Amino acid sequence: MKTVKTARGRIMDMSALAAKNEKTRAVSNLNMNARGDIIDNRGNVEIPREKIQKEFYKKNAPSEKETISIKAEETKTEKKTVVEPPKPTAKKQTTTPEVTEVGRTARTRDDGTQYFEVEYSDGSMQDIDS
Repeated sequence: MKTVKTARGRIMDMSALAAKNEKTRAVSNLNMNARGDIIDNRGNVEIPREKIQKEFYKKNAPSEKETISIKAEETKTEKKTVVEPPKPTAKKQTTTPEVTEVGRTARTRDDGTQYFEVEYSDGSMQDIDS
């Protein structure tokens, strides 16, 4: 692993720390030790880490029988495909909701002129001189 410098300036070797505590119970809701073995309530190893890894790779690793060639593939006779134009579809007509006035507030500018601040149902605002 690597060495880490702590907030107090001490240097820790993470791999040495993991090796020192590999048989201690991990802090989690799983019954595992720090090494990755599944353990019972007394700390005895029930399923070793190696067996867990083998089962994982049996299910998730690609098969070894599959071969991939890096050579250029031979060109085969190409089939011509006819592309048909898309069929026209009826468009749905959506009705836009009618915008109505929600509120009107009388305001005064710094120069003393008055105006109305109008708020609409779609959230927009408009200033109307009085």
